[in-house]
Amino acid sequence: MHRGVSPRFTGRTALFTCITIMLATTMVQGTLTTTGPYQEMDRCAVAETLQFDGQAANASVQWQVDLGPRLPGSEVSANFRQAVTENLTALDYEVSTREHQRYDMNLTNLFAKWSPNGTSSGLLVLSAHYDSRNIADQDANESNRSQPVPGANDAASGVAILLELAKYIPSMGLDHDVILFFNDAEDQDQQYTLGAEAWAENLTEEEVDSIHAFVLLDMVGDADLQLHNILPGNDTLKSRVVDLAGDLGMVNGTVDCSGAAGEDIVQYDTLVGVLDDHVHPHELGIPSIDIMDTSYGEPKPYTFGSYWHTMEDTPDKVSAESLGAVGRLVELGLRTSAFVDITEEIDTPENTTEPSESSNNTKSEEVEGSKTLATLAAVGLFSVLALILVVEWKGKP
Repeated sequence: MHRGVSPRFTGRTALFTCITIMLATTMVQGTLTTTGPYQEMDRCAVAETLQFDGQAANASVQWQVDLGPRLPGSEVSANFRQAVTENLTALDYEVSTREHQRYDMNLTNLFAKWSPNGTSSGLLVLSAHYDSRNIADQDANESNRSQPVPGANDAASGVAILLELAKYIPSMGLDHDVILFFNDAEDQDQQYTLGAEAWAENLTEEEVDSIHAFVLLDMVGDADLQLHNILPGNDTLKSRVVDLAGDLGMVNGTVDCSGAAGEDIVQYDTLVGVLDDHVHPHELGIPSIDIMDTSYGEPKPYTFGSYWHTMEDTPDKVSAESLGAVGRLVELGLRTSAFVDITEEIDTPENTTEPSESSNNTKSEEVEGSKTLATLAAVGLFSVLALILVVEWKGKP
């Protein structure tokens, strides 16, 4: 993934990036509201039934790193796919692969599909990239910068959660298909999200219409877990994730289902623009969310932290507790239908103000209006941002 803009960053570069993200999200996807069984669920009752095992997920992280660098086209990458295929086929998933060529790389996307016994109401995609970065270009030691990254958090953590969830999905009684999408070539050299891009490019219109949502897990194992509000993304999904996290004690200033004070883990008042795999389905109008920790290690300007893209991205920086927290969050979402039945009502500008520390997307509101009003609002946004840009430019020597 590639970093965009955070409210912590200021200056001309941040302004340009922020404007680009805001304009892009304004034109791409409207405000979404929801109907369906989610509102009728007793989430706390469901939370008592969660099974996700953080220790097992942590062991999976170690296993993936022990395989070696999972580089596109490598034998290690093939070994990973073979092991996952065998494990998920044994759980009655329909496993398939699709190969693509991008920038002289042979990449292979891996899909594991579970379908209900009866008629399916659509498709939910849960995704994580399995490739580890080929160069540790952010490492403090220059001699390490040509070495491949171990990829414990930035790769293995999201995959580990999908593999652990795979054990429980068949017994959840879901009425929709679930695809576990292990995408390749997300993070190679200066090329990003190639596997997800290839997948999205090959979707038919019928397939796009059948997808309830795209839920991405990326860098979710950090022992110091802080999940941030990733732009772009679907507000309804974000609102539901915050609700679920509150039930599980992951939101500061709230109480969980047991009445205990929540921890400061889901920090959706911090907005960060990220070019990640979720961008491609988002651009197709598929409700999408990136569940991600953008602060891995000590803060380091214009990066995702001091461990990101370095040889320090090792299993000891990942914890079973963090993996368990995110795994239970997604499991609760699956069991309560939080990721399905999301319908587009109207087109309205999204994220029309510059991100700030006070911004909070924890509640989706139903907005009345029309496409004409949305267009006028967008024109107004362009005008305001143009004025800001002129002032910013002239204010610089």
